[in-house]
Amino acid sequence: MSDEFEIYYRSYLETHYPNDRCPSDDSPYRNNRDFYTLKAYERAFGQIEGSWNPMFGFNQNENFIRKLYVYYKNLYNQNSFSFLWAGLGRMAGGAVTGGLQKAAFLFQDQTFTTKAMVLIGKVIFLDMAWQHEIFLADQQLAINMALENDARYHPIKSYAEAWKKIACQDQDKISEGNKMLLEIEQYNIIQPMYDKITEHIDPAVRHIVTALSGNIHPYHRPFLFVIPTGNVMNFNDRWRWIMEQQGMWEKWIIMPAKERDRLINTLSLDDLIIHNWGPTIPELLPHGVLF
Repeated sequence: MSDEFEIYYRSYLETHYPNDRCPSDDSPYRNNRDFYTLKAYERAFGQIEGSWNPMFGFNQNENFIRKLYVYYKNLYNQNSFSFLWAGLGRMAGGAVTGGLQKAAFLFQDQTFTTKAMVLIGKVIFLDMAWQHEIFLADQQLAINMALENDARYHPIKSYAEAWKKIACQDQDKISEGNKMLLEIEQYNIIQPMYDKITEHIDPAVRHIVTALSGNIHPYHRPFLFVIPTGNVMNFNDRWRWIMEQQGMWEKWIIMPAKERDRLINTLSLDDLIIHNWGPTIPELLPHGVLF
């Protein structure tokens, strides 16, 4: 499994980040992206990349993964009005970490799936963190950099259009921009690796799928309540679940800001893993679902 994953890991980098394999790239885009990526690493982990290596599986990377979700919490707090994606990313940490803990415990952390899930977390960070860091420093530079990112990587939605919307003071446009970032994450970053995981079925998959099918926050229905015959590893099914009317994304947007702040800042990652939501708002809870 280790050799198979290593081959995939290298192939993935070559296929999805071809421009990054050119050491002579000294463009403003590359320099800015690298500078703000390092800043994100330092804020998240107190160091540069270090040993956050998907080849090691979950156990040796758990400390990085936990710090990653603290970083998303802190990122949200730096601009809670605009950084809705980062806040939801913090909440998703419960499902991801919980599923990996169980899978790694039961299967000695030596599966293609556990390593691929660690890789997913790292690639999302490398794709999204520097863009948020630039936005905090210079919104116009963030938009300009996103235009270059669009030209290089051709995402399903435009990064630049997303950040233009987020830069507005209109809450509807900010929400739409964050939804665009979420769709890029789900389609361009996560789905290719979910496809590969599906090709390499191992015993860990069932536990990962179970965790990913549960609640990210208390105000939406679990996956199987929405799509009983669906597959959470399939983009179309997963996106339909995320975008369900009165579901995960819509409730995240419409809930009072104080409630988002409470969920993000007062609940530990371990609380999120076991769905220890604390006192909720009854009228926001989905009907007919017990937690």
